[in-house]
Amino acid sequence: MATVWITYAWKDNEDGDVDFIAQELQNEGLKVNLDRWNIQAGKRLWNQIESFIQDTDKSDAWILYATQNSLGSEACLEEYTYALDRALNTRGSSFPVIGLFPGSVDEAIIPAGIRTRLYVSITDPDWKERIQAAAEGRPPLINKPLIDQYSLKVHKVDGGYLIEVRPRAGVWFPFSFAVPLEEKEKVRGRNAIFLFSSPGQPPDPPKGLILQWDGVGESTGHDGSKWWMLNPAGEVTPTKSFFLFALELPTLIAFGPRNARMFTKRLPP
Repeated sequence: MATVWITYAWKDNEDGDVDFIAQELQNEGLKVNLDRWNIQAGKRLWNQIESFIQDTDKSDAWILYATQNSLGSEACLEEYTYALDRALNTRGSSFPVIGLFPGSVDEAIIPAGIRTRLYVSITDPDWKERIQAAAEGRPPLINKPLIDQYSLKVHKVDGGYLIEVRPRAGVWFPFSFAVPLEEKEKVRGRNAIFLFSSPGQPPDPPKGLILQWDGVGESTGHDGSKWWMLNPAGEVTPTKSFFLFALELPTLIAFGPRNARMFTKRLPP
């Protein structure tokens, strides 16, 4: 069981916030010791942490609970910098020194020793795993979200919406875009305007303009579902998005290369 020490300003635990952090880390399987830093009394930080930093049996990582209270004065910053330097000289540069933040803190008061090392915010859902991994000397086991092969955004514009799609890699050509057949009127406003533009930069759709079409009409899906298919003449790439104007957002859209299985996505109401 790895042991961590948390150094904190006494004022930051008046409502039990540091005790809660210790509780959560203990529930993850760490042994946690608390080291109150009485800033107002002017007690030097290094004198408090020296024993558990120098003794390898007493600590596997040092956590500084970094807040406006613990880092909010020049004297505090100087004392922390001194303590950090002594800790690294004693235990080596591989010794985990972790800055733990309760939320957003003015970057101007974050010591360089924390900015260039591990610092964690408890707003991060994986904050406990990141600390435990550092204390145990292993990479954190973080579940990375699966990124879709496409980018989809909805932009609110006057009179309706612009639906933007593009591939993250490759080229969609020929390209098709479809909505359920019963919802085709939602994308027929302004004569079914569609445009190509740079990602994230929707153009203002001119009224009554139709760019070149390869075709438009009804289509039947593999499962027998009925779709209103739009076939614009143009390619969609990672640097050139397709935008479609809609009076109302359809509940479901399909898009992608015309001669392959298309992507489908439900849109929020």
